Amino acid sequence: MKRTLFAAAALMLAATSSFAASNQTAVNECIEAWGKASPFKMGTPPGKVITGGVKVFGIGGGNHGNDPATATPSLILVSPAVNVLGKSTLRLSNPKGWYCFKSNVTVLGKITVEAHCSAHLASARQDGKSVMAADESDKGVAVLGALRVNRYECPEKKK
Repeated sequence: MKRTLFAAAALMLAATSSFAASNQTAVNECIEAWGKASPFKMGTPPGKVITGGVKVFGIGGGNHGNDPATATPSLILVSPAVNVLGKSTLRLSNPKGWYCFKSNVTVLGKITVEAHCSAHLASARQDGKSVMAADESDKGVAVLGALRVNRYECPEKKK
């Protein structure tokens, strides 16, 4: 019994550390993508993780994000959103948010990212893949679907 409990605890610890290492690798890729503009050094862990959720046939988690504004730059990891035959929305509302996408996947569906105009977006994936689909974010995989980024609260341009 003790051996079983010990083995289960060791397995959970290994999975957690692997997940954390995977997250940090993704965040480091985003920091590299932002370059000198990034206020974060390599190895900085995310201050927050937003889950993208899973939606299949319109059932499951839909709208996620809507995080509060912060006084200083905030490094936020957006874990993968998966959408099959449905519609999902990620609302990224922190104007000082530096959002790092691990990946997004949509099949015959639509994922919309609503991001504050001042928010910074980057992807751990260097390129996206689209098959008979639209991926305006170039940050995920779209098959007969769409990944869209809409900005809001942008200042009016002078004519």
